[in-house]
Amino acid sequence: MANHNLPERLIRRALALLPWRLKTRLFETACASLDDPEIMQRLIRRLAPRLNITELTAQGDLGAITSLATDSTIFKQYLDSGSFAPDLTDEISAFLAQGGTYVDIGANIGLTTLPVAQSTPAQCLAFEPDPVNFALLERNLARNLPANRVRPHQLALFDQPATLTLAKAPANIGDHRITRTALPGRETITVQARPLDEFLPALTAPLALKIDTQGAEPFIFAGGRQTIARAGLLAAEFCPFLMRQLGGDIDAMLAQLAGFSAIAVSPGGKPGKPVFLSPNDALPRLRAFLATAQPTDGDYLDLLARR
Repeated sequence: MANHNLPERLIRRALALLPWRLKTRLFETACASLDDPEIMQRLIRRLAPRLNITELTAQGDLGAITSLATDSTIFKQYLDSGSFAPDLTDEISAFLAQGGTYVDIGANIGLTTLPVAQSTPAQCLAFEPDPVNFALLERNLARNLPANRVRPHQLALFDQPATLTLAKAPANIGDHRITRTALPGRETITVQARPLDEFLPALTAPLALKIDTQGAEPFIFAGGRQTIARAGLLAAEFCPFLMRQLGGDIDAMLAQLAGFSAIAVSPGGKPGKPVFLSPNDALPRLRAFLATAQPTDGDYLDLLARR
């Protein structure tokens, strides 16, 4: 039987015999020949654990952003383009150009909070329940904004005060999700949750909300009826598979969306300017998607609603 690892073993043995300066020169030459940023990023992420590097920082449009070295999705997008979800954050920033309030629910490490706080006078609240993500969020905000520009809360939002289980994705820090059962391959921790309406007295109009919580959206809608009724702009993820796993009332969520004057529905994760439809046109599309969506977290829509 052929030993497919033999060439690599021979290369390793040969390299071990080379002087340190020559090894360094070979490595630098190899890196210089890798013009593809994707390949370089993969190399950096592969080397990081071997060098005991747990975090990486990248410079982009929002400033210097730090994330976990193992983050292959959220941070990768910032590495690739120097920005993150610019179409969405441009819409929110334009809506809040004269001030108001932005509530970022599922703020992660701050990539959808920072551009709004940097480009508008609006007050900003950022909710992130995971302690690791929250620590990165606070650091990224402190590094790239004046002090106290954003009020971060280490909380999940739900339909009532609760202690919840958060299942953490090992390689995608944007895919941590509230769960009722253990998920294979995921560490679980407990997090505290409050209803969105508890924060309503502190929210000045105009009000913009972003809700990206991996299936917990119907519960956030249920705990934020008054807040959502006052929102002039709302962005949300709509993933039937994840929402059904958690058992939220999707019909009630759709009924709340019917109170907006226009809704844009686009394929999940696809950039582009939103095309707004009336609720009479958009809601049937959402109900049809509920009936046909695949049982996977990769089949979802992005919603943007305005009054």
